[in-house]
Amino acid sequence: METTLIEVFDKTFEFCDKIQYRAYEREAYEQLCAEVFPGLSFEKWYQAGYWNADQFNPHVLKDGDKIVSAISVNKIPIKKYNEKPRLYIQLGGVMTAKTYRHQGLCTTLMDKILTEWEDKCDGIYLFANESVRDFYPRFGFKAVDEYQYSMEIKSLNYDNKAVRLDMNDKANQSFLLKYYEIGNPFSALNIDNKGLLMFYCLKYNKNDVYYIEEEDAIVIAGYENEAIVIYDIFCKSDISLENIIYAIANENTEIIYFGFPLTKTKHCKVTKYEEEDNILFILNKEGADNLADFLNIPNMNNKLMFPLLTHS
Repeated sequence: METTLIEVFDKTFEFCDKIQYRAYEREAYEQLCAEVFPGLSFEKWYQAGYWNADQFNPHVLKDGDKIVSAISVNKIPIKKYNEKPRLYIQLGGVMTAKTYRHQGLCTTLMDKILTEWEDKCDGIYLFANESVRDFYPRFGFKAVDEYQYSMEIKSLNYDNKAVRLDMNDKANQSFLLKYYEIGNPFSALNIDNKGLLMFYCLKYNKNDVYYIEEEDAIVIAGYENEAIVIYDIFCKSDISLENIIYAIANENTEIIYFGFPLTKTKHCKVTKYEEEDNILFILNKEGADNLADFLNIPNMNNKLMFPLLTHS
């Protein structure tokens, strides 16, 4: 835990991190989140025991007891194929209270974080919305295209054998984490951050976790009319992706979108992922002009995306 005094334009603020260990600072952080991102809350996640400060560490500026600006530092080990994982830093939760904006607080935090981490990891990246596209290049970040894989369902041979898991049940949470350790054999990128997984599965995707007994697989999938988004799959490597798809499809399903980059792209369509609230920015170091170079993954034709459930 670091606590220091920082002066920004002749006003003194207290800088600190690892705030989850102090209830009054967690509450102050929740209040800032509620102001800037209505509906965003971390308390249930913390109480469930999944907030690990080594993986999700908000760096904040305080004015008295009030947290007025914050940026979270997220350690993201990324593994490709059979290689050793590399450590990346994803910045997230960039926010400043309304009455404290345009005073250099986010800039101060960003400068401090980049100075601390730039030489201690293999890369730094973040996701941001269109309204701040011009902000991050000031620090050396560059907007990068991502690509999403999709597959049309032409057969009606669906099985609909998936059973939804209740994520309020501790036993089901443990069951999910057991399969998470197995990994996703269909993804070109495997990211080790169970805290982020559980953040999504306890909140935004709490109704999207399914178990397919016949394939011994857990699938996180969201349904919307004729489309299904498969956010992640956890199973052994000898399982058929096609069997999993038909186990979660129903009579309305026409297309499957994948929330991770597939290792095998046969029968898949690859299109630019365009989501104005999720623009990828990477720190523009030498050799980081595009996502494939940034992650150093050969033979992917630069058509990659970070798994959707790893966004912070």
